[in-house]
Amino acid sequence: MRLEETIGWNINQLRTQQELSQADLGEALGVYLEKPWSRQAIHSAEKGKRAFTAVELVAFALVLECELPFLLAPHGPARSGNIELPNASVPALRLAEVVAPEAPEDWMRRTNIESLRQLVPMLTGSLDTLRLLEVSLVELLNDAEEREAHTNPENANPLVKQEMAARAEMAAVLADALGRGKIDLRRMRAIAGFREKTEEVRRETGDVDG
Repeated sequence: MRLEETIGWNINQLRTQQELSQADLGEALGVYLEKPWSRQAIHSAEKGKRAFTAVELVAFALVLECELPFLLAPHGPARSGNIELPNASVPALRLAEVVAPEAPEDWMRRTNIESLRQLVPMLTGSLDTLRLLEVSLVELLNDAEEREAHTNPENANPLVKQEMAARAEMAAVLADALGRGKIDLRRMRAIAGFREKTEEVRRETGDVDG
């Protein structure tokens, strides 16, 4: 990117942020220059198709209410490449150091922010992976405990056996009720009782885990 394009990009960003049209900006420049700039002249300047005199840069800084180094320093996409001068090119960051040097604390703050921007997506992905792994492990442990309760009832976890028995009893009651198409008061009470038993087992299981 040429230096003129860098300056033009900065002008465009500032003008857009301040909600000025190209015609408005050109008219405002006339306060400090010999005459206003046309809309076409502003368009060319923002595209980096013309050079700037020192007086013109000062006028832009006054109208856009920014510091002069801001217009010269590479921002946005320009910071990651090289800036072309008439007979050489320099790294964008080197140019930024020359025209708008940062105080040590500002540099540290910007570096930390950029590091966090890179780390947040990585951490988010890691947390999602850990959550999925946790769910999978819990399901595997539950399945293993239930299989153990079926194959080796004597050594099975008592709470697992109770929960399995409660689920089996509730399933039987619901199947019986659905098969008859009508649930009488006795069956309603039985279902409620089995639900309470299941909740009690779950609470006990939670106490043991904690």
